[in-house]
Order: sequence, then C-alpha cells, then structure tokens
Amino acid sequence: MTRWLRKAPVYAVLVLLTLMWLLPVVSSFLVSFKSSEDFVSQTFYQLPTQIYFFKNLVTVIAQYRLLDNLGNSLMYSAAGTVVVIIAASMAGFSIVRLRPKFNFALFLIIYSGTLFPFQMYLIPVYRLFNTLNLYDTRTGMVLIYSAICIPFSLFVYRGFYTTIPREIEEAAKLDGCGPARTFISVFLPQSLAPTAVVALFQATWIWNDLLFGMVLSRAQSVRPIMVAVATMTGYGGGNIPWIMTAVIFTSIPTILLFVVLRKFFIQGMVLSITS
Repeated sequence: MTRWLRKAPVYAVLVLLTLMWLLPVVSSFLVSFKSSEDFVSQTFYQLPTQIYFFKNLVTVIAQYRLLDNLGNSLMYSAAGTVVVIIAASMAGFSIVRLRPKFNFALFLIIYSGTLFPFQMYLIPVYRLFNTLNLYDTRTGMVLIYSAICIPFSLFVYRGFYTTIPREIEEAAKLDGCGPARTFISVFLPQSLAPTAVVALFQATWIWNDLLFGMVLSRAQSVRPIMVAVATMTGYGGGNIPWIMTAVIFTSIPTILLFVVLRKFFIQGMVLSITS
C-alpha cells in the first residue's frame, strides 16, 4: 500500500498526460462523424445526432479528388523509403566497415542535413528544380524526399552496424565474400530492426509532409495528400467536419504501417538506445 502511494503522483501525471493527448484525437473523431448542422449547433464533445462520417467521406473524395493525391503520396512514400533504405544502408556499411579516409567527417557532413531547418533549402532547391525541369514532377518529389530522409537514416544504420561483431565479417571474408557480398549476405539480413525504424519514420514523414509538397508542386496530379487536405480549408476555414473526415481518412495508411512494423520497430528502438 505504501509503495502504491509513493507511485500515485507518477500515475496521476501519466493519466493526465494521456488524457491531454487523447482529447484532440477524440474530438477530431467526434467532429468527423458530425454533419455541418451538428457541428454548428453542438459543442465539440457532444455526440452527433446521426453518423455522417461515410457521407462526409464520399463527399470529400468526390469533390476534392483525394484519391488522386492519395496515390501520389503512396508512391512518394514507397519510392522514397526504398531509395533511402538502399542508399543509407550502403553508406552506413561503407563508413563503418570499409572505413574510407575521413569517414567520420564524411558522416558528419551527411548528418548535418538534419541540423538545419528545412526552410533553408526551399529557395535553392526550387531554383535547382526549375533549372533541371524537375519542378512539379513526381520524379522531383521522390528525389527531394529521398535526399531529406537520408541523413537520419544513415545515423540509424551506422549506429546499428557498429554493434555487429567484427568476427562475423572476418568469417565472411574467410568464406570468400567480398565487401558487396558481405553487405548483401551478412549485414542486410540482420538489419530488419533498423530498417523497420527507418521505414516507419521516413514513410510517415514523407506522408505527412506539407512544406515541400506545397512549394515544389503545383498540379493536382503531382501534389501529395497533405497539400490537398490543407487546400480544403480555403479562405473561410472550410467545412470542418469534411476536413476532420479527410484527416482521419489520410491517417489510416500510417497507422496500418505502424501496426505491421511494430514488432521490428520496438526492437530497432531498443537497439538504437542501447547502441
């Protein structure tokens, strides 16, 4: 009993923080299930008189063509994540195991991409994309998302590869494996946990990005889903139940990704902390 009383303040703080986190989530769900009339006449915590979620969803998809933008974001997230995993894992292996000259300085130069606010890149990237005819193209969007995500992903892979015993690499050399074969046959099969961390973090970031999607794309056929949701607000704030419905709908892919990768994600986070 005394032990429980000592921990009671901690539990109280945790419960309070949980409620604070759940409040905007629950209110968003409630608003998405309301009609415009219910939203105007009720407070945010009142239950809707009728379930309008699916009606709102059909209206939003038909009127704002969200499925087009949804397909764009799926492509950007998938392609960008694949490019990032390949490039960052190879770079991490090279820096840790091949150890070129100034390898740590090279790592710092690449990792420095996470130290500056992304707004600094907008003007030079915008001008570069215009020069190379990459502005308002799907190829350009995949390239910028891949480039932005590589520094953090390299940090994850580098930290993980430093934990792999060198004896395993030496055994692969005795079996006749060169650096490429060692990377493909030895290091990659053991990289499921960090790969899950990279895939979840970077795919979610790409999916939720608004800044680069709004600046580097213009056409409806190129813009990602978050830009389409943002434009629903219009000049007068838009129809709030419709917007909340779109927000809930566009959150489903990232939630499903976390559910699928949760086992490897937890393992990868433990490895990242311990390393």
